[in-house]
Amino acid sequence: MDARPPLVIAGGAMVAKMPPRLHQALATADKQPWYQLLFPPLLEKIYQQDTAAHRFRRYRLFGAIGIVVFMLYGLVDRVYLLDVYQRVWIWRWLLLPGFAALTIACSFWRPFQPYYEYSVVVASTAFVLGLTWFFSISHMPTAQHYYGGVMLCLVFMMFGLRIPFRLACYSCTVALAYLGWVLCGLHFLDEAARSLIFILLVSSVLLGLLGLFQLEKEERRSYLLALELQRDHRQLQQGFKYLQQISTADGLTGLFNRRYFDQQLHAFWERRLQQQEDIALLFVDVDYFKFYNDSQGHQMGDETLIKVAQVISRHAASRQGCAARYGGEEFVLLLRGCNLPQTTALAEQIRSEVEALALPHPSSGCSKVVTISIGIAVAHASINQQPDWLVNTADAAVYQAKRQGRNRVVAMHSCQPLAG
Repeated sequence: MDARPPLVIAGGAMVAKMPPRLHQALATADKQPWYQLLFPPLLEKIYQQDTAAHRFRRYRLFGAIGIVVFMLYGLVDRVYLLDVYQRVWIWRWLLLPGFAALTIACSFWRPFQPYYEYSVVVASTAFVLGLTWFFSISHMPTAQHYYGGVMLCLVFMMFGLRIPFRLACYSCTVALAYLGWVLCGLHFLDEAARSLIFILLVSSVLLGLLGLFQLEKEERRSYLLALELQRDHRQLQQGFKYLQQISTADGLTGLFNRRYFDQQLHAFWERRLQQQEDIALLFVDVDYFKFYNDSQGHQMGDETLIKVAQVISRHAASRQGCAARYGGEEFVLLLRGCNLPQTTALAEQIRSEVEALALPHPSSGCSKVVTISIGIAVAHASINQQPDWLVNTADAAVYQAKRQGRNRVVAMHSCQPLAG
């Protein structure tokens, strides 16, 4: 049984549930020039929120790996920086790793999370500056090879941690400025060696930033495509739902149409045998509706049918029934698990509520307001009949209600189980 409430078709517009501003932001982002990374403000905010968890996991994992590798290189300091080892070991083994570990730990603290990405950049920049300082205070010839470690730190920051391109530019600028100042003071290196080291580092940084820019651009492009695909999927879903509505719903009242009711009648009829329960049908007819149309006009007639349908649909939704428009001014309500007294009480309630709408009907022969007549048929689980029996019996009951003066509820009979 389909327990859905009556469907209401809203103008037929197939629009995905996406804010118009986001639609506009998507269209703008799709036309961005190649050199622009940031999305329009609304889309950028959503992008940062959607990718935050993934970025945080990467920062934590690669941050922990970077800490371990940085500390292991402390073993090299004993050989290559022997003259200053007593000064640098505490930075190599305790202070810098401790600061980085603290940033990782704080990333699990929600109030700190908005600033976590900046702390990652600060910590990774501190590693680069610390390593530069290590070999700047040493007078051993082997210290000059530490520029390779600086290069590794910068590459790791860009392609391991994958910090945002904008922040990477700031970090690399600070690191290169400090490195250039340090190289100028290394008198044990000749000018050619200092120039070569600086050029190599600048070249590595520029190539690294170029690669990082391309990676971030592709990542953002993939996110944009995924978002557009999600939008298109929503539109397809909305379109499919709309097609379902127009194929099963009555366009005026929003109730199910007769075609859908016929399908549900057979489904109810078969299920009653499996679950051993009664099913009931209310056949509703608006009294003197042709006269109402002639005197009040078809527009008022349509509005009246909608209001009557709303009364019926409320009871259908609360009882998981199937309410449908059967004909021009005829409605049906199919229910399961309702015996004759329960169905009669419900029908009387529906009749009273329609009468209480107090819709003027000067042409009615039974009341001064719009009223309805209801015919009832109830089928027990074990009867040996066809589904049409239920409709024919309820229709006959409506005809009997009309003969008795309309604005009333009539139950022809309840078909009892066959003996034996």
